[in-house]
Amino acid sequence: MKIIHYLSHARSLGLRVGLWVTQDSDPVDWPPQAISDIHIKTPTTLEDWDTIFFTWAPDWPQIYQRLSRPVPEQYIIHIIQHIRHINPDFINGYALHLLQTKSFSRICVSPEVSEAIIPYIRSSTILKTIPNVIDTRIFHKKKYWSPPSRPLKVLYANWKNTFGNQIRDHWQSTYKTKTITFESIDSPLSQQEFARQMRTSDIFIGTPNATEGFYLAPLEAMASEVAVICPDVVGNRSFCLKDITCLMPAYNDLNDHVQTLSKLFNDPILRYTIARNGYQKAHSRQWWNEREDFLCFLQSLPSAPNTTPYCNENVPTSIT
Repeated sequence: MKIIHYLSHARSLGLRVGLWVTQDSDPVDWPPQAISDIHIKTPTTLEDWDTIFFTWAPDWPQIYQRLSRPVPEQYIIHIIQHIRHINPDFINGYALHLLQTKSFSRICVSPEVSEAIIPYIRSSTILKTIPNVIDTRIFHKKKYWSPPSRPLKVLYANWKNTFGNQIRDHWQSTYKTKTITFESIDSPLSQQEFARQMRTSDIFIGTPNATEGFYLAPLEAMASEVAVICPDVVGNRSFCLKDITCLMPAYNDLNDHVQTLSKLFNDPILRYTIARNGYQKAHSRQWWNEREDFLCFLQSLPSAPNTTPYCNENVPTSIT
């Protein structure tokens, strides 16, 4: 979804850009006219593409094989969303190999990811940190906030791991109370449906991988004015502020998570304070900030398109 945002920004300038879609092993061809023009195809070459975005490191050989003409490495844009790229055991070291040998342009989704990869990239690499933002037109708070008369609803996701189920089972076996209901998201949802689920929840428990580069779901919960529980996973430190925007139990510590949930359950003022602080944090950076950062990144590419009017740190740009 984050890359779709970038492509939308590029498309608004009339640029023809390509996104390699890992899950289908097919590229997405995104002409500049309209979102409805998106279509997935499997071309024998990528002759119409002069700027290519990709995220999954093992896709690079497939992209390279389909190039009908050389594309400057700095116009191959590798979007890095995870700290694990520097781990020599991750995909047999191939992600680290690309960092060390290719001068692809890199976009990192958090300062923590940038700091992790900088020691491994070539000096000629163009690197830009563009923190994720939330579309607050989709993720927004309930109209009014008041302590609910119904049982508190706790939302968590099972798409990373099933630790949330363990928290639920431990809570239900320990407290034996119906004053909390649990709801898990077991498969990816549309943004609209996910946002609706957030708005009907009181607490969101994040269950990320141990070295996430950002972990977007807690920020989406904050934008919905939902109290967040999420452990420290390095990449979320810029918005998961301990005891300010979220409560942060120790990673994979079941007892600590259940005790943290109990703290929010028993203290509605704390629950509201965490939710309100998170809401303000999620709204402190908006789409136009991301758009300006991305257009400035495009301007930094050699022989870049004319993005200068959009690249002014003192003038917010509009969303098109």
